[in-house]
Amino acid sequence: MAFLKSNQVKVNKTLIAENMRLEHIFSITFNGTLYALLCWYSNQTAPSSPVEKSTDPIDRQHVAFLSECIDSCQPSLKFKLEATFIPPEVE
Repeated sequence: MAFLKSNQVKVNKTLIAENMRLEHIFSITFNGTLYALLCWYSNQTAPSSPVEKSTDPIDRQHVAFLSECIDSCQPSLKFKLEATFIPPEVE
């Protein structure tokens, strides 16, 4: 996260190729311990190639970090969408 935060301008530019309008990344601390759990929400205007196929140096660093952190032996969390609220002018 420190890398992404310190390269904010470059990271924002990578979003263009991903048709990304908005991306939020969240972390969680449970019982005083920060877990390597990242949950992100994104809003795209169109489908794009997987970030794993990007040649952008920022994306490559991001993918390398994710590869180090994700434990594929652990089940991923699946969230159920309960509702969507969009102002009429955005919809």
